[in-house]
Amino acid sequence: MAAPRKTSTATKVAGGDEGRFYEIQRELAAKRRGPYHLTADIAIQPLTRRQARLLAETDDEEDQLQILLGEAYEAVDDLFADRPIDEWVAFQNDLYAHFYGEGATELPGGSEGS
Repeated sequence: MAAPRKTSTATKVAGGDEGRFYEIQRELAAKRRGPYHLTADIAIQPLTRRQARLLAETDDEEDQLQILLGEAYEAVDDLFADRPIDEWVAFQNDLYAHFYGEGATELPGGSEGS
């Protein structure tokens, strides 16, 4: 059995924005990568847990793309619609690298060009 995790005083106090949930948010805020700015008008937000769950529920690549890009889907689709496919693949690789780090598509379970 693992040793119990040490808690701070703030974790033990109920109410407001105190507790481990909020501590985790604060710890990650400094490390979290912000939105991916494709153009001045198109920003793709980091993936949420809800989006990740929806992604896991579908095998359809177009549905996955709509979930991943969220509100930016139509704008991104329009931007790349008549562009060469290598630009589309480069964009996807860059997007994954932005959110998950270089080489993310090469990890087991990673995705390339999907």
